[in-house]
Amino acid sequence: MRHAIVEGKFYPEDKTTLKKQIESFFSQLEVASLKDRNVRAGIAPHAGYVYSGKCAAFLCHLLRKNQFDTFLILGTNHSGLGEKITFSIDDFDNCIGKVESDMEVIEEILVSGKKNKFDIGVSEEAHKYEHSIEVQLPFLQVVQKQFKIVPCLVRDLSLMEVEKLGKIISNIIKESEKKGKKIFVLASSDFTHYGKAYGFLPFADKVRENLYALDNRAIEKILKLDVERFYGEARRTTICGFNAVAVSVAVARNLGLSAEKLCYYTSGDVSGKWDNAVGYASVAFS
Repeated sequence: MRHAIVEGKFYPEDKTTLKKQIESFFSQLEVASLKDRNVRAGIAPHAGYVYSGKCAAFLCHLLRKNQFDTFLILGTNHSGLGEKITFSIDDFDNCIGKVESDMEVIEEILVSGKKNKFDIGVSEEAHKYEHSIEVQLPFLQVVQKQFKIVPCLVRDLSLMEVEKLGKIISNIIKESEKKGKKIFVLASSDFTHYGKAYGFLPFADKVRENLYALDNRAIEKILKLDVERFYGEARRTTICGFNAVAVSVAVARNLGLSAEKLCYYTSGDVSGKWDNAVGYASVAFS
């Protein structure tokens, strides 16, 4: 069992309080025009809920009408532990309850990955203190009745590896759907991290305007499903989960989906502080 590590830090540790907070994010949304979208994949942030919770809610709100069997969550590998593609086979738990890992899908990706000579494997140590997958789960637990997860951390992928992994996942999704099993791909990533705390200071003034412009250039490539140009753009920023995002874009393109930006803002918009600020975006693929 992989126990929650940022419960009480990134989000409340009390079940009732946590659910109320998530529902409060949903109540603030204006998403009437999006309610009929048959969303099949997406991108959501993974910061503390007081900062990025509303942004994440935009995507998860669209899942209320669509029940999925499995969520393949592509997380950011902040520690660098494990392989380039690293799975957990443990179940995850938090104050809301337990979520089981989907061993069938994990095994399918592992087998295909090894055939393609990926640096791929299982490492519970890599997942033990990684929050990028954990913070997605309470939102999913509120909007989905029952589901399994494929916890997958990705890092240091070449563009060719991104494309290959996207194809492997897409093929598995297509085959699973033939059997009546629905898989949702969720990329967990914050966008540009600006300031001395992150060692990234490409501009000194008009931080808000420049940060928006920097992230929106990357988001534009996502909306065009341009994996190559997003990959190139993101490598010049501090988008922490750009590998995860790139794979999700490759999956969306292979499945013939379209992309829509649901929300973008920064931690500076929440705190009013711009010396160090992080961008948050949610994108739906449908």
